[in-house]
Amino acid sequence: MTRLGTPYGSRLDRTRPVRFTFEGKAYHGFAGDCIASALAASDQWVLSRSFKYHRPRGIMTMAGAEANTLVQLPSEPNVPADLTPLQDGMMVTAQNVNGSLENDRDAVIDRFGRFLPVGFYYRTFMGPRQDSWLRFWEPMIRRKAGLGIVDVKAPHLSFDKAHLHCDLLVVGAGPAGLSAAISAAQAGADVLLCDDNPEIGGSLTYRRCDPGILFSLAAKAAKLPNLRIMTGTICNGWYEDNWLPLIQGNRLYRTRAREVVLATGAIEQPAVFRNNDLPGIMAGGAVQRLLRHYAVQPGRRAVVLAANDDGYDSALDLVEAGVELAAIVDPRPNAGDRAGELRARGIGILAGAPIEEASGTRGNKHVTRVRIGSRWIDCDLVAVSVGSVPAWQLPCHAGAIVGYDDATARMTLSLPVGAAVRLAGAVAGKSRLQSAMADGRRA
Repeated sequence: MTRLGTPYGSRLDRTRPVRFTFEGKAYHGFAGDCIASALAASDQWVLSRSFKYHRPRGIMTMAGAEANTLVQLPSEPNVPADLTPLQDGMMVTAQNVNGSLENDRDAVIDRFGRFLPVGFYYRTFMGPRQDSWLRFWEPMIRRKAGLGIVDVKAPHLSFDKAHLHCDLLVVGAGPAGLSAAISAAQAGADVLLCDDNPEIGGSLTYRRCDPGILFSLAAKAAKLPNLRIMTGTICNGWYEDNWLPLIQGNRLYRTRAREVVLATGAIEQPAVFRNNDLPGIMAGGAVQRLLRHYAVQPGRRAVVLAANDDGYDSALDLVEAGVELAAIVDPRPNAGDRAGELRARGIGILAGAPIEEASGTRGNKHVTRVRIGSRWIDCDLVAVSVGSVPAWQLPCHAGAIVGYDDATARMTLSLPVGAAVRLAGAVAGKSRLQSAMADGRRA
């Protein structure tokens, strides 16, 4: 196991080692690790197989925004390895494999992908006579499909419920959510702020920014007795009259709020190129989370696809963490404003040239190189920053409509007139730090 030294690893307690198994093999991490970070620190990057073609899958966002990291615990299927805290003695296995994760017999299906388009089984095996589908093909396909295994003999667990009431519920404790909660509490409102992360701060805990901003916000929040903060808490939906279920551990809080602000942030998107799903290709935010939260160096030689300033921030973070930067690829005709800082460090920038293809090891278990035009560049990490979409789930519960803005080339959310909630920060299109904080105060 290799880890970066301090100040990396903000979530780790290095004095408390944790032992666990994955696919029957022994591993260890630290208290504060998640399953995915502990495996990555031990150079285990393949976590699962894809649903249909059984292609190797690895970390993409480190934020639970994709199915790549779903794993099986003895009595619980479909557990997100990038969100689930590591516990001593955990027995973790991969899902959707036939044989073993490393040698999945069903991986042969990938070779016939061109003959198995989306929905082929509906068109091929269903018709006027559905007997063959029901009696033969359907059971066969169902055995191949599905993800985790439900243990009907799993031990019974205890769950309880409680009731909460507040003037304002803020969902998301990033810069916008913190600013909204502090402003409302300073005005005298009874405020509840919840976040699914183990700490407050959101992007401030892993992005390249002034740490004093988070310290200042946290200090202001701590001085407000009418501001309650609940971390490790999932807001599981929005219902009529601002009724929201908050889940913290094994407890469900039935929460009724007079007003609601959703500061749920944005979800990074992958870039489209051939073999863009290989393990070792991940979002820039995932790279930064691995570095700052878990002290994991995500690669030794990296290519960064940067279509925005976030990509340049990821590149600088990688250089400072000792990763060799093979190239920065900026698909825009002119490189961004941050290009000069990297050129001064002797790092080449390829402007106006997107990544067209990636190539992997035998069995596609890790990326080994990428192609830009006719040029191949060796690497074991590709960090992708090409944009994001608003975290739309909760806003859409409250009636928001997803749209697209041609001027900014971004997905948008619009709330109906008289909506019972407000949006703030990146979910409302305010991705810059200062504008996100101002938007939180406005909301």
